[in-house]
Amino acid sequence: MSVIKNNKIVWGDKVIWIVALLLAIISLIVVYSATSARYHGQTGKVLMKHAGMLLFGFVMMFGASKISYKRYAKAALLLMIPCLALLLYTLLFGRDINDANRSISLGGISFQPSEMAKIILITYLARQIVMMGDGLQNFKEVIVKLALPILLTAALIFPENLSTAAILVMVCLVLLFVARVKFVHILAIVGMCVVGMAFYLLFDAAKTEIGNRKAEKASIEAAANGGVAKPYIPKKNRIKTWSNRLQAMGEDKEEVDLFDDKHMQSTFAKIAVASSSFFGKGPGKSTQRNFLPHPYSDFIYAIIIEEYGLVGALVVLMLYIILFTRVLRICIKRPLTFGALMAFGLGFLIIVQAMVNMGVSIGLLPVTGQPLPFVSMGGTSIMATGLIIGMVLSVTRSVEDESSLAPATNTIESETIEITEADETEPENRD
Repeated sequence: MSVIKNNKIVWGDKVIWIVALLLAIISLIVVYSATSARYHGQTGKVLMKHAGMLLFGFVMMFGASKISYKRYAKAALLLMIPCLALLLYTLLFGRDINDANRSISLGGISFQPSEMAKIILITYLARQIVMMGDGLQNFKEVIVKLALPILLTAALIFPENLSTAAILVMVCLVLLFVARVKFVHILAIVGMCVVGMAFYLLFDAAKTEIGNRKAEKASIEAAANGGVAKPYIPKKNRIKTWSNRLQAMGEDKEEVDLFDDKHMQSTFAKIAVASSSFFGKGPGKSTQRNFLPHPYSDFIYAIIIEEYGLVGALVVLMLYIILFTRVLRICIKRPLTFGALMAFGLGFLIIVQAMVNMGVSIGLLPVTGQPLPFVSMGGTSIMATGLIIGMVLSVTRSVEDESSLAPATNTIESETIEITEADETEPENRD
């Protein structure tokens, strides 16, 4: 499939544009159905808001596709420290959603910094890998320049969003593997992540236990003194929440209540899948949307299966696979260059998030809360996905424009990135 050149409307790989458009259309149809049972009389308003977010996602995609991908190297370098600071602020002062501080409010709009952090970190790593050159074989340089940013970013996301941190670390490690970082160095980074996670879990369990004891003591003393005591409700630590989700996966279904708080979401999702057929029940005929807590986001794939059956499920799956195969074309044409590494990391991030969402919906994975990229309803996720696809489109445009030139090398591109960071002039973008 050819790539659009010198076109004033769209830039980059046409197949990627088509895939994004099809995902957006599917999103509008399924979100309308999934929200009809929850927003009585306001479905149209909710749909218009979602359509507006999708439109904004396409605007970001379009804008990102017109920017030379080399400029993202400098942007990631400049934004890495502010990104870490914003994640720390979110961890300490963010809005509490489902017992986790995952978002902050900017001008009345809820925003999840972790979505942007994923993009910045992957782009930053792609830049560092190219600029390091032979330093990739040096353990100390790998730890300082590659492992440290991964560990810091994951550490600030992990306490409140385990699944996002785990996905991000996995994508980063695969990126390092593709970049031919020594496997033993990658294993060392994995070991650091495991040790850091263990220390955090021990600390969080101890902190929660101490806090519960103080709260219980205060409640008893207030009651003994004749005062009005607040009801004592022990607070769960994060490890308890995670362990409950994992335990729910392996429990004997005949010995548990499948409709209690711990199993309810996965149970209704499985019912939605099991009650479907090859072609599904038909558009707007889902019944489990009435019971699933988040049928328009976390479990939207279950609604797709219920209404459109195996055919609909495979169509959505194939769209993500096609998107990733277009990314792999870049890696084949420009192996181990900044553009290829950035595109691979971002494309792999989308496919992993999609697979996790699908796995949760059909009961293969514990509940995580990961959205289906460009399909689930959610502002930050749609904006982030639009930006990611736009950045990938920028690389596809440059790759095709340079197809008549000799294959790029790490040295050539590292010099180009340095020049781009020193001089922001980009001749190829001029009319």
